[in-house]
Amino acid sequence: MNADEEGVTVIPNQNYFPDRNGQKPLYVILHGTAGGTSAEAIANFFATTENTNNPVSSHYVIGQDGKVVQCVPESGGAWANGIFSAGHEPFWNTSINPNNSTISIEHCKPSSDNSDPLTSAQQAASFQLIQHICQRWKIPMRTADASGGITGHFSIDPVSRSRCPGNYPWDQLWSYLKGGGSMLQLTDPSVQPFFSDGGNGAWKCKNGVVLLGANLTFYRTYGGPGLLGLPLSNEIYPPQHPNTAIVPCERAIIIYDPNRSVDNPPISGPCYLLHIDSGLGQQLLAQSTNTALQTYINKLNQINTLSKLS
Repeated sequence: MNADEEGVTVIPNQNYFPDRNGQKPLYVILHGTAGGTSAEAIANFFATTENTNNPVSSHYVIGQDGKVVQCVPESGGAWANGIFSAGHEPFWNTSINPNNSTISIEHCKPSSDNSDPLTSAQQAASFQLIQHICQRWKIPMRTADASGGITGHFSIDPVSRSRCPGNYPWDQLWSYLKGGGSMLQLTDPSVQPFFSDGGNGAWKCKNGVVLLGANLTFYRTYGGPGLLGLPLSNEIYPPQHPNTAIVPCERAIIIYDPNRSVDNPPISGPCYLLHIDSGLGQQLLAQSTNTALQTYINKLNQINTLSKLS
């Protein structure tokens, strides 16, 4: 089997409908594995189910390290979606096998309830793969409806798969696709002088600061060092605002705030830029300014002392 996506590993199996019964892919369906971290291990498991009472598969599997494995050609219908259950989204045509009108992507998640967030590497690989699949098959890059789109397994089987794919950054996906998929890479000329691989999908700045998770995705999506400047500290977790994480940068302050407990700007996704003229952003800016000013005064005092000694 030849890979449809450049750079992926191929671990094939025969658990699919080769001709899709004349259908073409209209949907991308996202899944969570509810166990395991390695794409290779999941793909190898799929292969072991050939000719059993429960043959299963998916077109792609994305590991927590961001590695992508293809198991089934996109031209075929992988046996990933099972059957429709009561309460499925009303736009589905139940006369068509949901495996034949879809391309499925599994995301490795160790927890049985799929509650694990995607790693940064996994998220970047997922967003890029979804974009490329949609471009290849002219699938609408939006929430699924009767004419196609992107959704999760829960849309087909809310009875048995209500937690599939589970925790997934949908808002960030829509922002990524709307922006044309322009996410900075470590190899980009504007990034290379300042960042290196920090492990587990994180970026390490030359000043020692580590960017990770959703804040890193926001940083990569919205200009990186060219627009936001370099990060000035590791994530700050304000005790008065649980489930938030702040990263001050040279030209802006990023906050991870999925519950919108600090502010509610008109931007989708769990991250946004803090106001610096009021509230928490103003407090952080004042603290940073006072620290910088005190450092400057200390240096002046040192110079003054040295001049008196000479």
